[in-house]
Amino acid sequence: MPSWPVRTSILQPPGGHVKGEARRACFQSTTLPHLDRLVALASRRGDREEAEDDVQETYARAWIAFDQLRDTGAAFPWLCKILRMVANERRRTVARRQDLLFITELEAAHEEIVASDAPSPLEHLLARLEAGSLREALRSIPEDLAEAVALHDMHGLKYREIAEVTSVPMGTVMSRISRGRQLLAGLLRARDEEKPQRRLAMQGRGE
Repeated sequence: MPSWPVRTSILQPPGGHVKGEARRACFQSTTLPHLDRLVALASRRGDREEAEDDVQETYARAWIAFDQLRDTGAAFPWLCKILRMVANERRRTVARRQDLLFITELEAAHEEIVASDAPSPLEHLLARLEAGSLREALRSIPEDLAEAVALHDMHGLKYREIAEVTSVPMGTVMSRISRGRQLLAGLLRARDEEKPQRRLAMQGRGE
């Protein structure tokens, strides 16, 4: 017998008692000899508890789909296929939770910045731009960057909201905002450097 027991609650007969008992006996004799090998396979990433959970789910699904197994001699590869699907689903679920946590942390940081009295980098720029110069400056940078900066820093949308509006990944949104700010800062520095030169030129013409 395998050293690690499967929960017997997953093997309740779905139909009549006699037929169900026979089905359960057939299922156990066909699949349980492979239990330890499945646990070893699932444990190759090092987490025994997750491996056992995956194998339990594998046996639960195998029990439901047992009638689909046409060749009992091929039970192990059949179980391996189910195990692989279960493990992939779990990893995707974990990844989605991690992504959601990352997004939540980013949005919390954004809310903190928005709520703060300290001016943002763009607010410093806006304070130094003349009244109609902002629209001109935004028109001077690529449209996708200008759109991201305007939505985030001027209209207060969150990264996830901008991603939904523009139909691009959130990482792309963050990159566009960063690049857009850098370009706006460069435009501002260039204008600041041009002002003394313009004054000298005007003085030279006697204006």
